[in-house]
Amino acid sequence: MPRCGWTKTLRLALGMSSTALGARSGMTGQGVRKLEKAEADGAITLNTLRRLAEGLDCEVHYVFVPRTSLVEQVLRRTHEVTGAPIPSLPKIAAALTEPQTLAALSTVFAQVNKRGLW
Repeated sequence: MPRCGWTKTLRLALGMSSTALGARSGMTGQGVRKLEKAEADGAITLNTLRRLAEGLDCEVHYVFVPRTSLVEQVLRRTHEVTGAPIPSLPKIAAALTEPQTLAALSTVFAQVNKRGLW
């Protein structure tokens, strides 16, 4: 995220004043600047961000991007909980296509209490 937030960055890139964005969003220019600061500080709600985005003719996409694959996360955590061996991480994708590996992982997963995994 840009240091000043996406709203202000996009507004300035469009050459739009805070007063103009305010008029398009149903608020004052001062209100827009206050909300831009709140966004930069990480203190804005999604609904408010959507309102500002609408004034910029944009959409808000709220996503989580895993740092590692979800399969890798579950395998690593299962290993931590059960001590069961897992394939080396670079080989996980290839291992998941092997019937014997899939059967072994299914057995390990069956022994794990899903509620206690995390």
